[in-house]
Amino acid sequence: MAEFSDHPMKPPPEEDQYYGFFPGKYTTAYLESYVDDHTYSGRSIRDRISFNSTVDSVTKTGEPPMHWTIVYNTDHTIRTLKLIDATGMTSQPRIPNLPGSLDFKGKTLHHKSWGQEQDAILKDLSIQHICVIGGAKSAADVAYACAKAPDEKKVHWIIREDGNGPSAFFAAPAMSARYANSNEGFYNRFLASFLPNQFGQKWGWLKWLLQGTMLGRWYTKRLWDGFDKGLRASLDYQREEGKEMGFSNLEYDTPIFWQNDSSGVSNHPDFLSTIAKNVHIHRREISHLSKNSITLESRRNPCSPEEEKSSTIPVDALVYCTGWSATSTLFPPHEACKLGLSVPLKDVDTPTQSHWQDLEKAADPIILARFPTLKHPPAYRKIEPKETPFRLYKAIAPTTDNTHSLVFLGKMVVGNNFRTAEAQALWAIAYLDGKIPNLPSRTPMEKDVAETVAWDRRRYLNKGELGTWFYYDVVDYSDALLEQLGLSSHRQKGWKGDLLDPCFAVEYKSIGDEYGQMHRL
Repeated sequence: MAEFSDHPMKPPPEEDQYYGFFPGKYTTAYLESYVDDHTYSGRSIRDRISFNSTVDSVTKTGEPPMHWTIVYNTDHTIRTLKLIDATGMTSQPRIPNLPGSLDFKGKTLHHKSWGQEQDAILKDLSIQHICVIGGAKSAADVAYACAKAPDEKKVHWIIREDGNGPSAFFAAPAMSARYANSNEGFYNRFLASFLPNQFGQKWGWLKWLLQGTMLGRWYTKRLWDGFDKGLRASLDYQREEGKEMGFSNLEYDTPIFWQNDSSGVSNHPDFLSTIAKNVHIHRREISHLSKNSITLESRRNPCSPEEEKSSTIPVDALVYCTGWSATSTLFPPHEACKLGLSVPLKDVDTPTQSHWQDLEKAADPIILARFPTLKHPPAYRKIEPKETPFRLYKAIAPTTDNTHSLVFLGKMVVGNNFRTAEAQALWAIAYLDGKIPNLPSRTPMEKDVAETVAWDRRRYLNKGELGTWFYYDVVDYSDALLEQLGLSSHRQKGWKGDLLDPCFAVEYKSIGDEYGQMHRL
């Protein structure tokens, strides 16, 4: 699943695999080979990349036909009729502004740099106390790596109390012998039918049965509740070996169905036991940083009448696993808002804000009527958003671009970026070339966007405020893009294979040729 259809990945050595999961260095090597092996008109993809470059601005200029002008590295300019922004969601690290951060003298880094700096940090004998901040899988991976350091470093993992909470960790093995691992077991069209979304149509009758009828919803809820209960039991948050280290603080807050806490896979056989025995886990707010320490706020312990006093932790290295900023630095805020990108709420003018609020308010009852399950979310800590959601048609195209000259790729969060990247890329090319049949005008486009945003908020709670948080919906979303293009070669396995087989990259091997024949390219 971690490959593109036109360039199969060489399997990593068996000793570096755990149920098909493997270290990121093999994905890096695969992408390196991809850009070298794909050559067009005598030039490889690598030859066409301008490395170590920073885009300063992107503006639309000139009389019709309009051009996009890109200024980069201060004094370099490119003018183009068509522009693809593929900066995605992981370009700008989000680092909290903690009190005392300027006083801290230890090493600090964002998890973006962990892969490059990991070996040096773990081999540095002057670094004995490492603190990891964040609640998602990246924080768990860093904490695990630190706990495995040969010189037994002291590792503390801090998850703030007023956030979405820690990730849930799925087991690596699949629940069925049909699949090699849990990813394969999840990313197939049968399991996708248990997800309340409006993407994809071919198996719409099955989704209607499971989401649109009382019996189907009862069965679906029972399945998800059983999955959640079984997962919590397997993770054994109250395990004896982790009591002194606060392992119980890793229990995720909301049921796994809602994906409000993010999630990941226990991709090492000793992943959880290593963390339980070697990582001090705190669910606390941070008071401040000092020269070589971090102080946690006092809090009322829900399991005891006594207050947990503030505590100070010595720190030599601080790793921020705090995610990414979704806002763009390429376009001015007013232009970014017009294009449907996420911008700070303070930068949105009142008419635009009112326009979208009205559309999304009208869309909300439509979504609840379509998916009654979403009427009953669990109790959760509501976090008020500071930015607007993405408002892109199909999470790709601005509704305001009547020239079909601009698309955005990867402005979403999903569980498998390889699959969505291929589907988005082909859809984007068709859009830029004006080859999407029956593409709606601006008004129905905006209605579609508003329904997607309203659905996302209901479906994924705080995470859904992004407007393009489609974590579980990889298969249905990708299918929907290709269905809109009129393509079907990826669905030629017979009804049983189409419904039950994992959605591997090889499915897409012929869609480029099918698209070319359709449009006589």
